[in-house]
Amino acid sequence: MNKKLLILFFCAASASLCIGKPTLAQSDADEARLQTMQREADDDAVKRGQKAQAELLAKQFQLPTGEIEKMRNAGQGWGEVTIRLALADKLVKTDPTNFPSLTSALERISTLRNDGKGWGNISKELGFKLGPVVSDVRHSLNELRRDLRAEPTKAGKVDNPASPGDMKRETRSDHVERVQRAERPERPQRPERPERPEKPERNGR
Repeated sequence: MNKKLLILFFCAASASLCIGKPTLAQSDADEARLQTMQREADDDAVKRGQKAQAELLAKQFQLPTGEIEKMRNAGQGWGEVTIRLALADKLVKTDPTNFPSLTSALERISTLRNDGKGWGNISKELGFKLGPVVSDVRHSLNELRRDLRAEPTKAGKVDNPASPGDMKRETRSDHVERVQRAERPERPQRPERPERPEKPERNGR
């Protein structure tokens, strides 16, 4: 009888381990994706510039720019800042009673992060899965990159009012016009008409 109970216990334990493995694997995959996006955000900030990055994040998460700069001055990279903001935004939406503002949510995340916890453990502690946060961070990066792609276009319109093709066409037309002016012969002047001689007067008149 004891042997049967032992077998049943072993089977139940094995089943629970099998069920838990996919969850752990997914959590690890989400953590890895966040770390990749963290590096991407840091690279994008270098291209965009520190001030522009702070202004865009402040606009996206509806925070004063000073709050973003405060996080940055605390030694957090731009990727870290972006992920914290996404987590805080998720926390406000899922638990507005305890965290009515983004600032209060950021304080909670900062406490957990300072305890050395990873993103997966933090999201679990806050009561939601990491997968949706990964999607939110990716969406945030894509929105920021729209502005990054738009900036060279705006700069190009100001710095280069005419494209190289337009300049070539303009130069070619100027050349043709000069050649035509040079080859066109000048119109000869009409010779002056000789004056008609006066008729001799007849005798008797």
